[in-house]
Amino acid sequence: MDRKVFYRGGQSLEPSSEEVKFNPLTGLLRTTHGVSVFDSPEQVERFGGAYRLESIPATLAVIQRGRDLRHHEIVPAHPMSWDEYREALLEVKLVRTARKQAREQT
Repeated sequence: MDRKVFYRGGQSLEPSSEEVKFNPLTGLLRTTHGVSVFDSPEQVERFGGAYRLESIPATLAVIQRGRDLRHHEIVPAHPMSWDEYREALLEVKLVRTARKQAREQT
């Protein structure tokens, strides 16, 4: 079975508070929202180039979110603090994908 490939627009994975959801009782991030990625490089090329996710730590997961089936989000694998999430995102390895190479991978 092939591993699904995801792309981020631009090289930053810095989350904004609008991208995540906090549990009001615990103050921890929920596992339902995070920074956006797509399974198509064309979807993100206009946002600073397509960067392929090479690896993510076990503390994070990629889930499909929304009506667009190509849209996914990098979310906490378990409830965690804002700082833990930001630190985990720093462990994600992104690699710039050339346009021609990106088209061939879809």
